[in-house]
Amino acid sequence: MVGMNIVLLMTWLLMLLRVKDYVWACKNNDGDVQSDLLAQGFGSLGLMTSVLVCPDGKTIEAEAAHGTVTRHYRVHQKGGETSTNSIASIFAWSRGLAHRASLDDNARLLDFTKKLEAACVASVESGKMTKDLALLIHGPQVTSAHYLNTEEFIDAVAADLRARLSYKAKL
Repeated sequence: MVGMNIVLLMTWLLMLLRVKDYVWACKNNDGDVQSDLLAQGFGSLGLMTSVLVCPDGKTIEAEAAHGTVTRHYRVHQKGGETSTNSIASIFAWSRGLAHRASLDDNARLLDFTKKLEAACVASVESGKMTKDLALLIHGPQVTSAHYLNTEEFIDAVAADLRARLSYKAKL
């Protein structure tokens, strides 16, 4: 019980202080529970990824937060429109690919991962976002005009990424 209280205290301190750059090593369950809580404190679970690194430095696991899309998937299965934030999943893939690029000394792949992540950030900063992020800005006054559905958001990120990838070719 004492260990859990320390973990909870650490979580609340990090949220209150708005610490941005830190490494926090936890046991598996503590990491799952507390990282999800911490992500909510900073905005949205849909923005959270984690990377587990083995001591050898060669093996990693990059993943999005657990349990972020089940409800949306059920709506999708019934033919409904969703506004699912795919940023955490995209970053989980980009972090894995960036690690592969580092292992293989593949500068082109590393450049791609950086541009993919930049495209995600730029899309949101330009106002193209999913409902979870629009709710953080507009609160209960959010309307469908404030956000994109799942496919529209992915298309917006893809368009930005295409522009970033073709820019170098035009030089």
